Amino acid sequence: MDIAQIIRLLRKWGWLMLIVAIILGGITYVIRSGQPSMYQAETKIAIGGFIQAPNPNTSEIYTGFQLAETYAELVTTSEVLTGALQTLDLDLDPDSLRGRIGVRTIPNTSLLVITVRDENPTQAADLANAVANQLILNSPTNLTPEQQQQIDIANDQIARLRDQLESAGLQQQLLDQRRAATTDQNELEQIDARYNALTEQINLASATIAQFNSTISSLQQRTNSLDIVEPASIPTSPLGNSVIISTVLSMLAGVGLAFGFAMVMEYLDDTLRSTEQVAQVLGLPVLGTIARFGKSSDTYSERLISSLALMLSPASEGYRTVRTNLMFSAANERHKVYLITSAGPQEGKSLTSSNLAISMALAGQRVLLVDCDLRRPRLHEIFELKNELGLTTLLLSAHQNGNTPDLKQCIQNTHVDKLRVITSGFIPQNPSEILGSALMQHWVRTFQEASDIDVILLDTPPTLLLSDSVVLAASTNAEVVFVIEAGRTRRAAAQRVKEMFAHIGCQITGVILNGVSMRDESYYYGYGYGYDSYYLRPNSNGGNGAERSGSSKSTQETQAIRR
Repeated sequence: MDIAQIIRLLRKWGWLMLIVAIILGGITYVIRSGQPSMYQAETKIAIGGFIQAPNPNTSEIYTGFQLAETYAELVTTSEVLTGALQTLDLDLDPDSLRGRIGVRTIPNTSLLVITVRDENPTQAADLANAVANQLILNSPTNLTPEQQQQIDIANDQIARLRDQLESAGLQQQLLDQRRAATTDQNELEQIDARYNALTEQINLASATIAQFNSTISSLQQRTNSLDIVEPASIPTSPLGNSVIISTVLSMLAGVGLAFGFAMVMEYLDDTLRSTEQVAQVLGLPVLGTIARFGKSSDTYSERLISSLALMLSPASEGYRTVRTNLMFSAANERHKVYLITSAGPQEGKSLTSSNLAISMALAGQRVLLVDCDLRRPRLHEIFELKNELGLTTLLLSAHQNGNTPDLKQCIQNTHVDKLRVITSGFIPQNPSEILGSALMQHWVRTFQEASDIDVILLDTPPTLLLSDSVVLAASTNAEVVFVIEAGRTRRAAAQRVKEMFAHIGCQITGVILNGVSMRDESYYYGYGYGYDSYYLRPNSNGGNGAERSGSSKSTQETQAIRR
């Protein structure tokens, strides 16, 4: 999807994006405005005394990782939560507190993080610390009284042994002094024996002290001990986004949701809506685009570009563009025959034929518009003409009474100068046969040879419903103009129409894209100002003072209509 398609999508579905954004943003604003601000505090707990050890054991570290998951489950037990509430003397239900507590482990560590959410930032921090302390107090793997007693006894024994070592050392010093002062052999032997005994006593005491220290270290550096490494502090900002930010994010989400819905709808839409799609799907030139105009309740006369209300409308300019393209394609040819058809009914074919004929007549061409739709004729209603005599009169009267009908009786003038119409006449039983007859070819040649006719337009039935248009194109060698209504004509139907004419060796001259929404396309000076704004209207008093009355061409066309 290119930028142009995205812009067209935004122009078409912008109203939905705006509505969804306002709804979601409004809901978010109401909900968030009614909610109190929440604060979150967190406490970090380390599992295992090996963190303080200079050379921790690898197996103890791995065991600490595993124990962290177990302690995470113990945090929200009733015993821990009740103890924390009692410590702070808070009248809260443990289940209510459980819903505001979060516990997580930090990957590849033995650290446990306890988070508490509360409307009061101070209470959030107090609860986080209280829960952490209660977890430590209620942990079944902390030191038992017996283990603590073992450590106390070991410390007492170490103190006693250290005193013995100190006393033995002093005694050895005295023995050294006595040895230096005596020469008696017996006394020397007694001193040496006593000195050796003290040495053995010192060695034994040192070994015992080392054993007690090992026991104490083993008890104090157990794997599953708990220590608070980072107590909770009072949070200074509330949790989550502000009301305004949440509202804006919801509105953006609404725009994205609506845009996604629009893309799905565009993908599922198999109708032709733009000139780019026509060129891509059919590979046919677009002669012009006709803006959607009028209302369904308007009469035919109110939807003709000959009316002053539509003279300067974008639709009128669209028909002028079609007229110009057809005129240049047949610059060296006179008496050109154009067959105008559509894929299905109610796609604006007859009204397009009528307005194109009016546009050509207003440009000075002498136009003959023939109603070849012998199933549901409309031209006599559009131009408010009689329909007693018409095309079927020319085609069937000669067979019925043997007399050649008078062409002048079947041609009717209209309110537009240089535009004449042959209505359908009575509806026959075999339209396809008479449209493909040699007599029909004869009359088309007669029209072409007439000196007072420059262009012949044949308004034919929808191609996919009836074979009349294909039969007529094959018998008259007319240039086919394909009317497509934007948003109504399906791609497969348009492709089928192209194939049907190609099968008889008739190429479609071009496409008129009818009923184009001004929001969907950037036609008619859509980049900043509309076509209507190009012309300055007469001022209120009918003069030409401050405002121009329009282009000279439009003035000439208006005069041609009034004649």
